Amino acid sequence: MLVISWHMKAATMCEFSRQEFFLGLQTLGVDSIEKFKERITYLRSELKDEQKFREIYNFAFTWAKEKGQKSLALDTAIGMWQLLFAEKLWPLVDQWCQFLQVRHNKAISKDTWSQLLEFAKMVDPSLTNYDAEGAWPYLIDEFVEYLGENGLIHRSS
Repeated sequence: MLVISWHMKAATMCEFSRQEFFLGLQTLGVDSIEKFKERITYLRSELKDEQKFREIYNFAFTWAKEKGQKSLALDTAIGMWQLLFAEKLWPLVDQWCQFLQVRHNKAISKDTWSQLLEFAKMVDPSLTNYDAEGAWPYLIDEFVEYLGENGLIHRSS
């Protein structure tokens, strides 16, 4: 549904205006149920393409947040991360979600959303190349501390 919504340029989660729906289907080259079924595999494969994944990931923040809100509700953000990183594996996604529920329990800013993707791409899951002096949002720095405090990752100082 997320990738379809991205193609349709849907403004709101699980809602399509008539224009979004028809232009999206036209862009996908779909004019029948059969063609739509044929496109499903292709739509899933787009999450494996690095550039398209980034575009879909960034789209997901605005698409999933409630109208009029600047931040994404925590439970929605967690659901989106679990969905997105199920296709594009990030080994620390479960620990990240647990950390947020235990320590943060607040909405997620656009900056944190965007920077998490960079963190997941750039920093090794063992955190051996994590730079504490880097320009990560405080929440990501706190996450790294949380992993160490809870023995979930062992880093040499």
